[in-house]
Amino acid sequence: MELFVFGLNHKTAPVSIRERWSLSSGESEQALERISSEIADSEHLILSTCNRTEFYSAIPASSGLARDLNEKADAFRQLISLYLGEDDVNSCGDDHFYLYRQENAVKHLFRVAGGLDSMIIGETEILRQLKEAYALSEKSSTSGKMFRRLFPEALKVGKKVRTSTSISEGCITPGQAALRLATEVLGTLEGKEALLIGAGVVASLTARAFIEHDLRNFTVVNRTTEAAEAMLEEIKPQTGELQARVLALGDDFPAAIASAELVISSTSSVEPILTSETLREIQEQRGSRPLVIIDLAVPRDIEPQSGELENIHLFNIDDLNRVIQGNLSSRHEQFSKAEEIVNKQIGVFYSQLNYLKVDPVIRHLIERFEIIRRGELQNTLETFPPEQHEAIDKLTRSLVNKLIYFPIERLKSIRDMQGLSEDETAFLKKLFLPK
Repeated sequence: MELFVFGLNHKTAPVSIRERWSLSSGESEQALERISSEIADSEHLILSTCNRTEFYSAIPASSGLARDLNEKADAFRQLISLYLGEDDVNSCGDDHFYLYRQENAVKHLFRVAGGLDSMIIGETEILRQLKEAYALSEKSSTSGKMFRRLFPEALKVGKKVRTSTSISEGCITPGQAALRLATEVLGTLEGKEALLIGAGVVASLTARAFIEHDLRNFTVVNRTTEAAEAMLEEIKPQTGELQARVLALGDDFPAAIASAELVISSTSSVEPILTSETLREIQEQRGSRPLVIIDLAVPRDIEPQSGELENIHLFNIDDLNRVIQGNLSSRHEQFSKAEEIVNKQIGVFYSQLNYLKVDPVIRHLIERFEIIRRGELQNTLETFPPEQHEAIDKLTRSLVNKLIYFPIERLKSIRDMQGLSEDETAFLKKLFLPK
């Protein structure tokens, strides 16, 4: 099989590009169905988060796409067409995308699972997202033998990185990074009015950051108040009072923004929930008071033009990178240790794959020789005296073992040391396995 990953992330594309390829769970499910129908006997998985959209595929080496990846210069155009649809082929430059194949694809996935390719190095949220992507691939029947070994192994690697190193210790959340940005504009956040839009995972982490900074008097705005109330109940501190209010999106929403000095938004809306025109009207009510808006959503919740308004300080998720890089320097040693774990586990994974490929051949070879031995023994044993039967059985068993010893040991050595190519494995199966 030809294994590869094709995609883009926060390192290769700004949020203005990433948001165009961001896929919801429902969109990913539809894409998986479409993609798998175009290539027979293939496996596919889509990982789409605020910082990356990646398409993992394992396709037959004999397929047209596999050949084109080796031979055609415009392979990226074909992949964009396959994964994103014909209409999107010319809407984004190739330089935003990357393609990793075979072992490089495995290494990339293991690094992603370990949090080494994340904007916030060592963050744990990616493991949940990867697990959900794998579950969706299984639900869509686009995972097969390869992915059922690869992705559980990637999840194990991700956990091993975090338990064997302290790379996640001191790791800041998007919410914590956002508040550091806010303090650069507003100074101390004490006594400031904050507004949190959304009630998902990122919003929950941001609300926890509010509490850590003693910002306990804030408002949560969400499409459904039930989800917002459940989030607040989950993060409620054991000590101190949490004076958070809940508003439904639409209920006095502009008034809530007008009274706030800090707005952090992270919804799953596919369209902006705040336009520059709405913010212009709100800012007229606010006068000259500065308003910091940090948009952590992908696609973005706030129209980018809003940042051009007077006294509006608009940041998006890419702006967190400066804060995050400063936090990474203290964990550089752990990063190197984590990379060592990833590289070691790549070897472990390929050893497992080699066993899967070669062991059926070895097992059948041994069984086949034993069947022949027993058949010949049964045909000739009666011509010998009964007292010699046991000795003849031992003799033929020893003879067969010696005859097949070298080819079996050679196969095991190749399996354990260098592995076998797909063509070599196919040849062995054709030579020794029954049709």
